[in-house]
Amino acid sequence: MGPTPGWPLGGLLSLSAAVFLALTTEMLPAGVLPPVARDLGVSEDTAGLLVTAFAYAMALGAIPLTALTRALPRRSLMVALMAGFAVVNVLTAVSGSFALTAAVRTAGGLLAGVFWSTAAAYAARLVAPERVGRAVAIVFAGQAVALTAGVPFGTAVGSAIGWRTAFGGLAVLALLLSVLVARFLPARPGDRARGGTRVGAVLRTPGVLVVSGTTLVVMLGQFAVYTYVATLLEGAGLGGAAIGWALLAYGAAGAVGVGAAATLVDRRPRAAVLGGLGLLEGAVLVLAVAGRSTVLVLVAVAAWGLAFGALPTLLHAAVVRAAPAAPEVADSVLNSGFNIGIGTGAILGGQVLARAGIGAVPWTALALLVAGAAVALAARRTGFPELRAGESG
Repeated sequence: MGPTPGWPLGGLLSLSAAVFLALTTEMLPAGVLPPVARDLGVSEDTAGLLVTAFAYAMALGAIPLTALTRALPRRSLMVALMAGFAVVNVLTAVSGSFALTAAVRTAGGLLAGVFWSTAAAYAARLVAPERVGRAVAIVFAGQAVALTAGVPFGTAVGSAIGWRTAFGGLAVLALLLSVLVARFLPARPGDRARGGTRVGAVLRTPGVLVVSGTTLVVMLGQFAVYTYVATLLEGAGLGGAAIGWALLAYGAAGAVGVGAAATLVDRRPRAAVLGGLGLLEGAVLVLAVAGRSTVLVLVAVAAWGLAFGALPTLLHAAVVRAAPAAPEVADSVLNSGFNIGIGTGAILGGQVLARAGIGAVPWTALALLVAGAAVALAARRTGFPELRAGESG
């Protein structure tokens, strides 16, 4: 089945809403980490392992589960994933122990591994090749909304009336989205190709490995510091309500970043990736030296959100371009790198926090971000090429 005639806005927006749900489910623990730790009776660095469990499950499950589910009809798979997120969020809301919460988060990570490997590729299947970048950008606008509204609102709810209420609200939203996805997302068949052969070929594609490797290193740096953003902002003198406003600024700037990515992803993808990485490095550097200057911290957080808002769209589009015949598998490789970076970054940040204090965390992150940017800078021909005149999507 080929691209949907015209511009399938309803389908793309339903995927974008699903991205909002998935990312808010994944990232909300970072915003409510202190109360979660207190309620479950663990330290904040131990509570950070809830992010790690989710991320590692995504990383380990993305490739095999994407291959296993590739033959399923795409829309039915997406509906099932939304229902699965509803169950995960309900169980998180009612869990009374850290062990059970970690187990539930691990199950959620397995679902998310399939979801993130499917979402961008689904968008690519709905449109003509020259419009792939813009379609992916619309889908990943849900990320900006999650960071602008989902995580800050969930953080505010968690601070005001309890983090369990926030996760319960996500469960209700997931059920509603399962209905909307079934109604508005155009149907697409699964891929009947032999999974092992296709996966092996994609894994040997140089562009896929370069983009995924760059993503892994950058996510190590990003989540070494972002996982402990509430602690970092507390150290800069911001209170609970101010942390919510800072995360709102992060998310609002992220929405601008998504718009910038949509403009550049089909025109100047290499320049956009390098510019986004440079801005991310600059923001983390300011956070490292700003101390208790509230103004500098808020400016740096906004720049951080702008940069990181753009990067997922650019990275997903790059890996889909690198393996257009098997976009789901290519994206599953990227997602494994993405989430190994998230999980290991959370562990690394927690270890630095426990041993050297919060002031050392952004410096650790900055070293990793510089390394990732160096890989992208070197990849002129494979992974992050500049598109030739007349080439797109």
